[in-house]
Amino acid sequence: MAEQNVITSMLDDLFKEQPIQTALCIGQNLEQYDNNQSIQWHHFSVTEFLNLPFTQRYDVGFVLLDSQELLAISNIQKSQLLVKLRDLMAKRIVVVSQLQDEKLLRSLGFTQLIDKTLHDRDFALWQFNILTYKHVPDWFNSKFWANPENWNKFRW
Repeated sequence: MAEQNVITSMLDDLFKEQPIQTALCIGQNLEQYDNNQSIQWHHFSVTEFLNLPFTQRYDVGFVLLDSQELLAISNIQKSQLLVKLRDLMAKRIVVVSQLQDEKLLRSLGFTQLIDKTLHDRDFALWQFNILTYKHVPDWFNSKFWANPENWNKFRW
């Protein structure tokens, strides 16, 4: 189970980056960890979430893959849950997982926040933020593309 201080500090850090009004959690109800009491929380089980129609996009989604409820689900269900959350339901996602889920989370584009070599426990913290998912490469600018000002000056 995720420790209270990790969840509380993560909420505080996310709130400093951008205000959070709505949050979704799967695996455990995290409403008690909200110090500000200003977030509207929605808690779902795995089956409720997978059958949930898209009605709104939440500011933050928390998935506790190390909770008792989510330890029993298959990797396919984990993947479906994370993809639906990433693509439709949440702007930012925080996942608390076990070390065995590293391959799945990396393949879905999540970045690791807590290095697994810094502690002895079977615990890892991951995030997905669409704004920081892919950095724009150097070559992707007008300098390397067709420049109309050079069309009659140089011969290619």
